[in-house]
Amino acid sequence: MFSLDRFYFILHDNLISHLPNGESMWFYPFGTYDGHQFIDVLDSVPKTSFQCYFYDQEPYYDFSLDIIKHKIETLRRRMNRFCILANSEHSELKTQFIKSNNYHDWYYFFHGFVALDWYRDFQYMNPNSFNQFDKVFICYNHLISRLRSYRLHLVSNLIDQDLVQYGRVSLFLNDTIGTWQEEIINPDSMLDTRAKTKIQQALEGLENPLTIDTDDPSGNLSATVNFKDLTSALWHVVTETVYFDSKLHLTEKIFKPIVAKRPFILVGAPGNLAYLKSYGFRTFDQWIDESYDQETDHYMRIEKITEELAKLCTLEPANLIMMHQDMQEILEYNFNHFYTTFKDFIVDELVDNFENVLDQINTNPTPNTHAINPHHQFSFSADYLAEVKKRLKQ
Repeated sequence: MFSLDRFYFILHDNLISHLPNGESMWFYPFGTYDGHQFIDVLDSVPKTSFQCYFYDQEPYYDFSLDIIKHKIETLRRRMNRFCILANSEHSELKTQFIKSNNYHDWYYFFHGFVALDWYRDFQYMNPNSFNQFDKVFICYNHLISRLRSYRLHLVSNLIDQDLVQYGRVSLFLNDTIGTWQEEIINPDSMLDTRAKTKIQQALEGLENPLTIDTDDPSGNLSATVNFKDLTSALWHVVTETVYFDSKLHLTEKIFKPIVAKRPFILVGAPGNLAYLKSYGFRTFDQWIDESYDQETDHYMRIEKITEELAKLCTLEPANLIMMHQDMQEILEYNFNHFYTTFKDFIVDELVDNFENVLDQINTNPTPNTHAINPHHQFSFSADYLAEVKKRLKQ
């Protein structure tokens, strides 16, 4: 599988560069948030027919749309107006942004490719390495402000119900934005009033952060996960990037339990468990109530998840071992699917969706593209696209 470091170069080389003066633009390295840090391929070309702007590492929010539009429109002043926006989410916000600006929507599962690169070595572990655990669950929580503040509610529940003793739990009391105290008094916080009350009561006596692996996390922590930590507990409580916003968007986090051969509870926005299943993965409704995935009340979704976790924590060690044995078929299936058919699926999806973009451009060109021959068709042969798919799957 090709590496994340070369991800955009490879897509540009195989697809964008074969279009008339195709230009690509992306953030680099992974994790860059400054809108002024980017690579602009073929920057010396004075006038191009196609521009592909990659904004697929992070979700789309109201505050990020201006950054995206500014970068795109800066180049549009010197180019024709076929602009492809590469992204990794399904949301009404993204759809409306693309439609209102006459961009073309190229969706693919970016973080699936990230996980395949970062976790590629787990497939070579001795199968016996996956069998031992001494805790019921593990739950990582780094950022705790604004859009990630729901993690304060979750961990406060764990503390209040004395569930931390059954798990390995991290919780930092501040992040780059502020402290947990500042979050619960912030009038713009997305936390429910009931959640704020719980957080205040649970955390006011907590002097030090809860840690699992480090008390000084770096930006690439997900890329350097510790296998022993991932397998130290049975259940993974995955606190995803997106929780409050109505969008389908998953990151590499959800694949940690899959490559560790562990069951999981997904703490994310409504519908994202079903979204994961649409990529062929199986979940664990045989053992827990997964209706939390359809709960649209953000406060109640955490409450339902906590309730399921509390039930698991009441089980005797022998029952947990039996549970682990009973779910082996699903764990092995997810593990094998990730390294084989899932990879094939997201490569096919990426290439097929790019072809769909070209079909859209051919049938419904962007307004004001008068400088491009209206009779020209932008397409690849079926043989070439099959060749690209085969190459990207290696």
